[in-house]
Amino acid sequence: MSTGNPESASTALVLAGGLGTRLRPLVADRPKALADVAGRPFLHHLLDQLVAARVGRAVLCTGHLGDLVEREYGDRYGTLELVHSREAQPLGTGGALREAARLCRGEDAVLALNGDSHCGVDLAEFARWARASGAPAALVAVFVQDRSRYGGLLLDADGRVLAFEEKRGGLGPGFVNAGVYWFRGETLAGLPRKTPLSLEREVLAAMAGPGPARGGLVAWRVRAPFIDIGTPESYARAQSLFACRRAAQAPASDRAGLLVLDRDGTVIAEKHYLADPAGVELLPGAAAGLRGLAAKGYALAIVTNQSGIGRGYFDEATLSAIHGELEAQLAREGIELAGIWHCPHLPEDGCACRKPAPGLLEGMLAELGFAPSECTVVGDKPCDIDLGKRIGARTALVRTGYGAETERSSACAPDLVVDGLEELSKRLAPGW
Repeated sequence: MSTGNPESASTALVLAGGLGTRLRPLVADRPKALADVAGRPFLHHLLDQLVAARVGRAVLCTGHLGDLVEREYGDRYGTLELVHSREAQPLGTGGALREAARLCRGEDAVLALNGDSHCGVDLAEFARWARASGAPAALVAVFVQDRSRYGGLLLDADGRVLAFEEKRGGLGPGFVNAGVYWFRGETLAGLPRKTPLSLEREVLAAMAGPGPARGGLVAWRVRAPFIDIGTPESYARAQSLFACRRAAQAPASDRAGLLVLDRDGTVIAEKHYLADPAGVELLPGAAAGLRGLAAKGYALAIVTNQSGIGRGYFDEATLSAIHGELEAQLAREGIELAGIWHCPHLPEDGCACRKPAPGLLEGMLAELGFAPSECTVVGDKPCDIDLGKRIGARTALVRTGYGAETERSSACAPDLVVDGLEELSKRLAPGW
């Protein structure tokens, strides 16, 4: 018997049947949903969300190597009853939902999740909001810094989905489809019998539009942690992100903390408006210092102002390539980042995310699960130190980049001043 929460949704459908073509070189022996992420199959993280939302029953929509999913989970995961809906031939995401809907027990509404992405939202709260909206279907729209990989969402002021933007370079920040849905029972029952049927391109796109004539697809807009494992690059980031969250959930006595690092002049050489990945150059001692800090248990993340985007000197795609090169150089040194967060705005824009404004850092801390008191902000400019002071974090000034000049000017009051990251790793004790 289902033990779900009927106020929100008692059944969820999980789309775990993708072929995972781009990820296959890394996980050729299992379906993408069973790819190991931070020591656990990725599907575990999604099922944990459903348990937390008090969903009682999950239908796992499988295909490629679906027998491995059935063998891994059987008919129970914690408080979740599990049912398997395995397609004999590729049905597409919409077709898989249509087939799985036959296994629902007459519920008037169900949740649905993509099996290769994770959005850190309260699923029960989303389902209650969707029900109250009166719409036949709803999705979670999550804010990301770069929509290029996902395509964007065009939304009106009331949260109705007007259109889906195609994936393309240079889209910049905005809302994307997080792969979390809520459907009324009659909406699922009315899905076309076409096979294969794409949920995204054919079902949801047909429901989008300015009014009820198109179906009334609505979006719950959130700023929340979002990750997918669709490409080798995003899979690698998922590893570090979930490992970082796991560290954040450890007992306080075992948590070293989070190092929030400035980029230019702190980790890499200062180059005026760096616009070429070939110009990425780790500072002397930076790799050794970061390795030492990681060995002490610190999670590592970068927060950087990048007004070159706002000035038109380079675009989001170029910045993504620069950060890809930086992460590749660090990976060769055995160093993983929890992520790189950036502000693309001009100083005069008055945004909440440009350092020393705390918006970007506050969002990052929420995503990674750390409190400000567990955080140390490290940089070479007054804005880095002021950022840490504003949120109540510890601060460290490095003398690399503009740091020596900053120290001489007495423009800020850091808790610690060091020559660089290598000295910081020697002086910084966990929880100092």
